[in-house]
Amino acid sequence: MTITPAQLTLGVNDIDATERFYRDVLGVETVRHGDAVRITFGEFTLVFEHAPPTERAKFELGLRVPDAAALETLAERVGAVTYDRDGGGRALFVTDPDHYTIEFFAR
Repeated sequence: MTITPAQLTLGVNDIDATERFYRDVLGVETVRHGDAVRITFGEFTLVFEHAPPTERAKFELGLRVPDAAALETLAERVGAVTYDRDGGGRALFVTDPDHYTIEFFAR
């Protein structure tokens, strides 16, 4: 099975300041979805979510799998269920021993 890094999610204190910095200071195209700002670099998406430091995880890594069948196989292996993903497709969320959240998804 091929796994491709596709997304990294980071918590921030002030989503508006983060959006202004990336959009206005760095000149990067941003897309706002509620309390999240997305920046796409080719096949990779960087997501900033409003999460105060006391609630913030270290990060959430998004990994794309080839198809829904591969996702279901992985879900069976880890004993979890898949969910409909915002924007289409299915997703599976797991937490590693260091409490990093990993989202596996298929479109």
